Amino acid sequence: MKTQDTHAAGTTIAGAQDLTDVSSGRAWYTVGVLLVAYIFSIMDRQILTLLVGPIQQTLGVNDTLMGLLHGFTFAAFYALMGLPIARVIDRGDRRLVIAVGIALWSLATAAGGLATEYWHLLLARVGVAVGEAVLLPGTVSLIADLFPAERRGRAMSIFGASGPFGSGAGLIAGGLILGVFTVSAPVLPWFGALHPWQATFIALGLPGVIVALFMLAAPEPRKLQRNAATGGQRGGTVAASEAVPVVIVRRYIAENRRTMVALMLGAGFFYTSVYAWSSWAPTYFVREFGWKYAEIGKVLGLLLAIAGPVGALLGGWLGGLWKRRGVPHAYLRVALLASIGLTLSVVGMVAAPGAQLAVVFVGMASCFSFFLFGAGPSAIQELAPGPMRGQFAALYTGVLNLLGAGCGPVAVGVLTDYVLRNPTAIRHSIGIVCLLFGAAACVLFRRGFEPYAGTLRQATDWRHTPAASAGMDAVKANAVTS
Repeated sequence: MKTQDTHAAGTTIAGAQDLTDVSSGRAWYTVGVLLVAYIFSIMDRQILTLLVGPIQQTLGVNDTLMGLLHGFTFAAFYALMGLPIARVIDRGDRRLVIAVGIALWSLATAAGGLATEYWHLLLARVGVAVGEAVLLPGTVSLIADLFPAERRGRAMSIFGASGPFGSGAGLIAGGLILGVFTVSAPVLPWFGALHPWQATFIALGLPGVIVALFMLAAPEPRKLQRNAATGGQRGGTVAASEAVPVVIVRRYIAENRRTMVALMLGAGFFYTSVYAWSSWAPTYFVREFGWKYAEIGKVLGLLLAIAGPVGALLGGWLGGLWKRRGVPHAYLRVALLASIGLTLSVVGMVAAPGAQLAVVFVGMASCFSFFLFGAGPSAIQELAPGPMRGQFAALYTGVLNLLGAGCGPVAVGVLTDYVLRNPTAIRHSIGIVCLLFGAAACVLFRRGFEPYAGTLRQATDWRHTPAASAGMDAVKANAVTS
């Protein structure tokens, strides 16, 4: 199988472009490396969930500060850096940008293991956020150029399934490593004996640097296309890395604001529920049922590793099935189903009278939490014109992280500390947050059904003429100088 070139003739860049021919083997190699990188990304992010108790004991911080560390700080810098990074992704060497991001977040995770004060750990998590802001926008843009339109959904679903596996693997590996280091605390030269949670950060962070090296061997369709153009095979075609002015991106968003609000804000509220329950589930089981962190880490990790990929693949399969049956808003329909299922599952978890029944609902919540891992990026791929895909993916991930990671964990912590004023009331905090934001997500996704089809048509027909952009820039310059 070869990817196909659908460039418009002359100097026009089509919205549904595929840049160059890349062999199937090299395309799937890239997906494989990105998949492994995503696993490490989620592991490095998820491990903090398991270490809440040990970190609080060592650094003396409350639930609200842990919520800020786990959520808002990460989300704020992820969103802040996402769009500038996406501008580079939409015109530069994506494999290099992704490799640098992988190395950065891996080293930052390891650096968190050297923290001796709260602000040390805060700075390390900022580094993790900036590095991880590269991965999803880069993946959405790169996979869209490596595969024809009819194959992208499958590639993104497989990539998305690695996220929940990473969540589960992170909790399982983190629980095992934490247990080992609890028995025998490691000692580093110049740093002395480490706390078990510190050693866990280091052990999970450093291997990601190797993945960054493998990313450098991935193909970059833009580089191959420029080489082909230089050889005279594509004379007259504008380089795919031609930057689309920000004003055009903003105009496209404004013209399709109903669809964008429904998808992005709905996803933000959905992930607020996801982060709210998943960030505090281990603590909930410890406080409510007397479990140990290592114990719930193994159980939750196993559920996420099994049910999570099933949810990601099932969501992608349902989206593809509905697309083949002529449903233009298929991916929003998947999102609505996920929101309903997640809300009911979390309410069941916190209302369960015993740990065994609560674990059953955790498995259901794990499945529904990852329905959008493939469906969400697939929606971005089909709604965004080719030269804008990285920026739209960054906007999408920025919104869902700012609302999801930024609000979900913090909201639960604030409710527990300052409203309910009782650590054992965390079950009520989780339930309230997930019920409110889950319902809001359902409303937004449903309202996006109608405008989705129009945006889809506009993305397919979209064309950008660089000469027109130059003319717009000249008009703006004259307006400034006059």
